[in-house]
Amino acid sequence: MSEALNPNLKVALVGTPNAGKTALFNVLTASHQRVANYAGVTVDSVEADFKLPNGSTATLIDLPGAYSLRPYTDDEGILADALGHDELGAMVIVVDATQPERAIRFLLEVLDHTDRPAVVAFNMSDIAKERGSLFDFAVLEKELGVPIVPTVAVKKKGIPELRAALERAVAEQRRKKDAFFGEKKASPTRAEISSEILSFYKKADTILKGALTRKGNPDYQSEKFDRWVLHPVWGFLILTAVLGVTFQLMFNLAEYPMHAIETLFEWIGNWIKHFGFIPVGVKSFLVDGMLAGVGGTIVFLPQILILFSLILFLEDFGFMARAVFLLDHWMGKVGLHGRAFLPLLSSYACAVPGILSVKTIESRRDRIVTTMIIPLMTCSARIPVYTLLISAFIPNREVVWGIRLQGLVMLALYAVGTIFAFLMGAIFRRFLLKGNRPPLLIELPSYKWPSVSSVIRGLIYRAQLFIRRVGTIILGLSMVIWFMVSFPKAPEGTAHPIEYSYAASVGHFFEPVLKPIGFDWKIGMALVPTFAAREVMVSALSTVYAVDDSDDTKKTEKLSSVIKGEWSLATGLSLLVWVIFAPQCISTLATARRELQSTKWMILMVVYLFALAYLASWITFRLAS
Repeated sequence: MSEALNPNLKVALVGTPNAGKTALFNVLTASHQRVANYAGVTVDSVEADFKLPNGSTATLIDLPGAYSLRPYTDDEGILADALGHDELGAMVIVVDATQPERAIRFLLEVLDHTDRPAVVAFNMSDIAKERGSLFDFAVLEKELGVPIVPTVAVKKKGIPELRAALERAVAEQRRKKDAFFGEKKASPTRAEISSEILSFYKKADTILKGALTRKGNPDYQSEKFDRWVLHPVWGFLILTAVLGVTFQLMFNLAEYPMHAIETLFEWIGNWIKHFGFIPVGVKSFLVDGMLAGVGGTIVFLPQILILFSLILFLEDFGFMARAVFLLDHWMGKVGLHGRAFLPLLSSYACAVPGILSVKTIESRRDRIVTTMIIPLMTCSARIPVYTLLISAFIPNREVVWGIRLQGLVMLALYAVGTIFAFLMGAIFRRFLLKGNRPPLLIELPSYKWPSVSSVIRGLIYRAQLFIRRVGTIILGLSMVIWFMVSFPKAPEGTAHPIEYSYAASVGHFFEPVLKPIGFDWKIGMALVPTFAAREVMVSALSTVYAVDDSDDTKKTEKLSSVIKGEWSLATGLSLLVWVIFAPQCISTLATARRELQSTKWMILMVVYLFALAYLASWITFRLAS
């Protein structure tokens, strides 16, 4: 039986960044993605099943994009390691037809690395044709020894031909190497690596002389935009404006769907409460344990999706690559790589997807530094706590020109977290993760209108990741917290039954440690559930102070009034500072450990964040007192 009929056939999708690899993956698979992690591969790969023309099913594995398989650092060899796995039976190599020199050089390198059956998707061929480029694909196929299929992934052109070519290549079970390749050998020194890469460039030039019958014009339109976007002054003003609009949309547009989600979970909770046959304890478990935990997390999904939709749009449009280029010099001043910009930006919505996107940074050293400082970025989960404490202790008086003090304090909290993130990044780079900062290697793609379907698929994928990796953790912890708050039962007629609970015992246990920073046992008890999710603090404080109301807005107002009467200003400010720094999200820690594949770095993250939070709160409490 041929391998084309083997339902376990795994096909690697490889290519250079910005060549349309993800768009092609989505079109081929339609796209029912799932995340896979192969032994020896340190990053997630997305995979999905797709059909070949003969009706057989194969699995397409979307591997990380790369410019080269012969890198200068070990971390840049991820793609090469993945292609060496026995599980992979064939390859689809995606290259950018508008960059023929780079495309041919990359093809030569990949084909030299493995002799698996392969087919080449010469993608964005329509744009290349519009710019005047003409190719003799028969010459290309003869020189490379693999079938070449012109494709336009975003318009689904060339896809049937690509499937058919892949089926034929797999059925033949062979690919004759060009005599140029010879025997594959290890390259132990950088000099030998440089020599091999130079030979690929020379071979690519030779092939192009015969295959490129007419060279296209440069992308003058993108060059015109870049005169403004990459300008040292105007570029930063444009970037600032784009980021400002992005955050305004994230907060303003998300308000209505967030309110709808809160209303939905409140309705479900009230619906459960009305069933008389359900025991009171079970109702409490379902409403106060499961629904409260899941609802408190999913409510921030609109903000995450809005932010990522804008990021995906700007990335496909070609703007994000320019932003990374603009910021690389200044981020380098504090030891951060320019590619850290996108993960840090994503972390304003949630630290989990921010950490997941750190894999785009080539160097492991820079991935560690970026991951370690991401928890300091002000994620959406802090907003309810900030709002509660600011409304309780900061008067909303006008400062100047209609700008009010509460809004300035909120902005200052964001600024403090960001400044300390960069500061800690510099400290890590200086003392713990020393080494030369690798240069930024990034392609500035042509500006193009993004594919709406590609953006939507990307959002669906990120929503699934968020719900699966965050929701499951928080659901489990919320049930544990409910148990701690509900048991053991207090005697009948007790005014504050929570004081008899396990959670209260925990609060009293930590009170001596927390007292120097202005926290009593009630605040200590409310801090415990925040390790499931920061936003849980509001409901935890409501439980501690027996504040109850069916309307969430009135509940927040009542709680704000209560804590204003019971706490001093110094305590309120100290708690605000604590929320900036403390590692109050176990899903972030779990994701960091998984992505870095290191318990040591996760423990260090917990220790330094707690130390920073305690020191900052202690200083704040002393000064405010």
